[in-house]
Amino acid sequence: MHVRAGALILFVACAALAACTPELDWRELSVPEGRYSVLLPGKARSESRTLATASGAVVMTMHAYSMKRGTMGVAYIDYPSAALAALGAREQMDAARDTLLRNISGGVRSEEEVIIDGISGRQIYAEGHAGADEAILKARFIVAGSRLYQIAYVGAKDSVAMADVDMFLSSFKLLK
Repeated sequence: MHVRAGALILFVACAALAACTPELDWRELSVPEGRYSVLLPGKARSESRTLATASGAVVMTMHAYSMKRGTMGVAYIDYPSAALAALGAREQMDAARDTLLRNISGGVRSEEEVIIDGISGRQIYAEGHAGADEAILKARFIVAGSRLYQIAYVGAKDSVAMADVDMFLSSFKLLK
């Protein structure tokens, strides 16, 4: 019986590893100015853009890796403290979620609280469309101080194993 349990554990571990796409070249991206690190399946590109918000102009910085039919990335925005205090962390996460949902004309299938480095955040899973493809969005949101982080995969429903998406999302860490 003990050998059978060990074999079952080994089988489950091998199946989990096999579920991860072997052609992805996982590497850690450390972003000191963004105060985070994350695993991405390839070399990240960086982009910053100014967004007009109800709180005024803010800069969103993003580091992402795009595959054929999907993108994994982390974006962060530093809000003025007064704006974050007026609107609140929950409302900032709601607004970020809704913006990403509009990108896929999607609806939330599940939403739950997650704890990231001791801070309460949110994880969503949504389905919609990107062009002619069925699309999914799996994302986490966290507010640390006056900074909102969005850790997200957006892409075609069948373009990447969910185990890879989950590994990416759970690898996000705040740097001290």
